Amino acid sequence: MVLPGNHEAECHSPRCMVSREKRMALGNYAAYNTRFKMPSEESGGALNMWHSFDHGPIHFTSLSTETDYPNAPTNQFARNKQYGGFGDQLRWIEADLKKANKNRDKVPWIFVGMHRPIYTVFESKSDVPIGQTLAVQAAFEELLLRYKVDVVLTGHYHYYERQLPTAKNKAVMDGVSAKYTVYDNPKAPVHIITGGAGQSEGMSVPPTHNASWNAVNDYKHYGYTILHANRTTLLWKYVSSADHSILDQFAMLKTDEESSE
Repeated sequence: MVLPGNHEAECHSPRCMVSREKRMALGNYAAYNTRFKMPSEESGGALNMWHSFDHGPIHFTSLSTETDYPNAPTNQFARNKQYGGFGDQLRWIEADLKKANKNRDKVPWIFVGMHRPIYTVFESKSDVPIGQTLAVQAAFEELLLRYKVDVVLTGHYHYYERQLPTAKNKAVMDGVSAKYTVYDNPKAPVHIITGGAGQSEGMSVPPTHNASWNAVNDYKHYGYTILHANRTTLLWKYVSSADHSILDQFAMLKTDEESSE
């Protein structure tokens, strides 16, 4: 399953880069929306830009941090043109999360996937998002909190960070174990950046500071993630691509009955 990031609106081959016609034709996610087919029709979404689906005990909502929200970013490879126009994304997200929250007796977990993070140490100052992350936070965080999203999976930065349960720039420590390895009925979403699988640009420049809501980070090793899930437990592992050793792991528990809205 896929969701849009900044590179899906860009062309990197020399032939495309030197051709204004090709850059403009591909700039508004044309190739990306042609190549894949996500379940947007089934979920009332928009092409491959935003959509949702259930898999086992998890409802996955995929959204676009590239288009169709206030102060969405521009595309640097097409004369800084701002793209989008795929529909009312924020209205769709609210309807989708509201429906999922009411369906927790059947599908208890809600995950949101989006390319750009809200919480990343690099793009924060004194624990507060700055730059584009501030615009992402302003657009989406209230919906994540209102409908009690469990996990927010992101990328964009080419490394790994796992945050503590976090809301409005503050860690919410209820149910968090001393070594941050168990989150027992956390009271805020858990944000995870898993962008270290590897690509031609290499690892991102690591931050030179930390944030109080950051639990674990790995700015050196390429890796991938494995998730095991049932109705009451999520087991998350970040695994080294080089030797398959476990670089990070933690468990989330859901033992209290969820109240739907």
